[in-house]
Amino acid sequence: MGKIVRLFTCLLTIFFIFFASAPVSEGAERKANVIVDSMIYGRSEDNNTFFIYALLLNQGEATATNFSYAGLSFKDINGMDHYYPESSNTVINSSLKLEPGHFVEAKFEIPLDFIDSRFKNLNDIRKISIAIIKDNSAPYKDDSAVTVTVNNKKLVQQTFVENGVTYVSLRELADVLGATIQWNDPTQTATLILRDNFMEYDRQIVIPVGSDRFINAGRETTVSGKAKLYNNTTLVVPLRDIVEMLDYYVVFVHKGGQKTIIVVPNNLYR
Repeated sequence: MGKIVRLFTCLLTIFFIFFASAPVSEGAERKANVIVDSMIYGRSEDNNTFFIYALLLNQGEATATNFSYAGLSFKDINGMDHYYPESSNTVINSSLKLEPGHFVEAKFEIPLDFIDSRFKNLNDIRKISIAIIKDNSAPYKDDSAVTVTVNNKKLVQQTFVENGVTYVSLRELADVLGATIQWNDPTQTATLILRDNFMEYDRQIVIPVGSDRFINAGRETTVSGKAKLYNNTTLVVPLRDIVEMLDYYVVFVHKGGQKTIIVVPNNLYR
């Protein structure tokens, strides 16, 4: 996949398109809130097509269903819109369901002639919008003070907030991320190892129990809270610090006193 993006690949600044972002009050209808995020686009290696990778994330309170895709819109440097009316996509269709906190990656390919006839170069593209329609079903309610979803999986072990810091089980987080943990008993340290298949190397974070100074890629970094043993058995760590060191990013949603945290890949090619 690295070969595909070698030429003219450009990473857009992360942006959010809110379809239903109003806070939900008690008794109000709970809806899905699908945003389009983290677009990467460029010319294919053979220069015959223009590709777009995008992430669709549901940060609402109901499952999004019955999707339909209605094309792409490109805004140029002069503010003019250019519409490509393609209406089929292998991911965005009526069978797609996105539960709250879940995301899906979608790829689009269009003829390069369309882009070349409207833009002198890729830097003239200011924004790409995806036209989608969806329904709401299966309203979701969780009475927990905080819910954490990582890579489309809800964490269920020792997830809590202390002094404004969200802690999670390191073991459960590693399992969801596909990482491994090496434990050094004499030094009471855990090393989290995650293989970066795109860059082809291992990311490593050394986590000493009782310390807020972690070693990330050989460099000592002060984090927002100390790693500690929960009930003297489970090692818990500050969530945001760990996932951001691994090039993930965190979406926070606060509604009605509840905190929803969604962790998604910052690199669509992971």
